[in-house]
Amino acid sequence: WGTVEKLAAGDKPLNVLLIMSDQHNVRAMGCSGNLEIKTPAMDRLAAEGVRFSSATCQTGQCCPSRATLFTGRYAHSHGLRWNGVTDPVAEVYYPELFREAGYATCSIGKHHMFVPLDKNGFDHDISMGKYNRFCRSQGKPNWLGSGKWQPYRISGPVGASAADNDHHPTGYWANEMIKWLRANKDKPFCGVLSFYGPHTPICPSRPWADMYDPAKLTLPGNFDVKRNDWPVAMASQRRQVAKLTPADHRRVLAYYYGLTSQIDHNISRVLAELDALGLKDNTLVIYTADHGEMMAEQRCWTKTVACPEATIRVPMIARLPGAIPAGKVRDELVGLVDLAPTVLTAAGLKTPPKVQGESMLPLMKGKDVAWRKTVFSEIGYPGKHHGRCVMARTHKHKLIHNPNLRAEGPIDELFDLAGPMGDDQPDRQSQVCGDRCRLEEAVGRLGQDHRPRADVPDHPRGQAQTPKPPPPPRPGQMTAAGVLGPERQRTMRC
Repeated sequence: WGTVEKLAAGDKPLNVLLIMSDQHNVRAMGCSGNLEIKTPAMDRLAAEGVRFSSATCQTGQCCPSRATLFTGRYAHSHGLRWNGVTDPVAEVYYPELFREAGYATCSIGKHHMFVPLDKNGFDHDISMGKYNRFCRSQGKPNWLGSGKWQPYRISGPVGASAADNDHHPTGYWANEMIKWLRANKDKPFCGVLSFYGPHTPICPSRPWADMYDPAKLTLPGNFDVKRNDWPVAMASQRRQVAKLTPADHRRVLAYYYGLTSQIDHNISRVLAELDALGLKDNTLVIYTADHGEMMAEQRCWTKTVACPEATIRVPMIARLPGAIPAGKVRDELVGLVDLAPTVLTAAGLKTPPKVQGESMLPLMKGKDVAWRKTVFSEIGYPGKHHGRCVMARTHKHKLIHNPNLRAEGPIDELFDLAGPMGDDQPDRQSQVCGDRCRLEEAVGRLGQDHRPRADVPDHPRGQAQTPKPPPPPRPGQMTAAGVLGPERQRTMRC
């Protein structure tokens, strides 16, 4: 590994490039076994590196999941549990540590942060506002300004955007990343390229909007799953698209695949630039997503306060030629909480002591090491909206505690993931299994909130830091402190 210590000796340091999509169902990749979608860039990364087939997010929603990714801490620890909540500015985001070590840093694309990005370690920021200004300067509407839309909406329009790739945020942000790589090719860098998609609005440009024939696409095997006891959050989600016919779902799926393929095309352009600049061999590239997407599973789209496999599982692919064996698949229960300690360790930087994830480097390098047997996910605030849904999962079983607010009360569901119904139907035949006691204990622990230990410093250098004051909230915006009170922390290692 070209760690930061080698920089002083004149050796090439390790660069880090995180490429992230938003709301990408892990099944929507060729390398994960989907024969109907075209994702050659993602497939290339998997063929040249390692793919983690059981990766999960720790919150199935954008803002809290991204905070976990950048801090290596669970939502109930960093305090950001819902979209639109001010970022936990007292937390250490891993780009801060790269910047302090002399790395050029950038965030290009969707960041979903509500503080100036330099506070979280980013020197260079190209986000949605700059994309919209670019379109105006070109005399063109943005990607939602004109298009051929379907008569229904799913959190926004669905259909073919009239914007070409250069004027679609997907292509624009890839162009900006290519410019930034060229400008920083002679410096150590830590970059983040985050696409706004295939999250809704599902509006790819042509030719990708026309790439898939809806009639030839296969709906998920659990599309028609029947239940009469849906938790209230899932029941609400199903009602939002209840009028869509199977043909409608296939058409939405065609656009979702199209937007995923457009993202993949632009990933390919960025990878080609790394090749052209001679940066491939010393750049750790990681592809992932902040969370998944229902993608017509159980007749749902988007996500909600629930923990189905479709929304908690995420892509996780890593490539570093010469260090990561090519073409490997690992099934350990890794998560986005592990990403920050992984990239910090790879670069030879110290991981903050309050980080709750584990470095995936030994797994990436093909080593057999002890790893967690249980992975966690959570979403929501206790007592708010649908409440806080908590999940503990092993390879074989999953236990979900649904608060089920606005209904008859909490529902605990045990799923046999290895059984014929997967996570489509709770396992009612066997209320006792080898994993159940472990899962019940894990969910119980995750369901408790604990104050942090006063003797653990906030900063990796071992000196307690004065918390940075958060910016005043925008009108109508919640703050983590306003909802939660003092920060709460719980380390989860099972």
